[in-house]
Amino acid sequence: MSCSPGDEELDDEVQFMLNGFHSITKLIRTTQEFIVDIDGIQAHGVGAADIIKLKTNGYYTVTSVHAATRKTLLKIKGFSEVKVEKVKEAVAKCLPSVSGFITAAELGHQRKRVVRISTGSKQLDAILGGYDLLL
Repeated sequence: MSCSPGDEELDDEVQFMLNGFHSITKLIRTTQEFIVDIDGIQAHGVGAADIIKLKTNGYYTVTSVHAATRKTLLKIKGFSEVKVEKVKEAVAKCLPSVSGFITAAELGHQRKRVVRISTGSKQLDAILGGYDLLL
């Protein structure tokens, strides 16, 4: 219950801000799954020189390469159809949401990179539900 007419208005503003915060944190968590540095495909058989060529042509994340068409990737100097296919396969292995499966070992590795961010207030953290950031 509000003590004065202004308190109810303040409660609405706080609720609006909390809803906005929850929406933003959900978006950030969803986005973090797709932001994987392009260097990760080297572990799947793509050479360092090819990764440099991708970066030179503006592909810095696995998602950006995944979104690119094979025809577009063929325009990169030194990329053949075989190489483009190899890059696309490596990218699919780096994006769990693309392949649809992630092993427990991979999940454990990802969880080791999680850092919890705090507002500095235990009560506010409890209201917001905490926030994990994947580094």
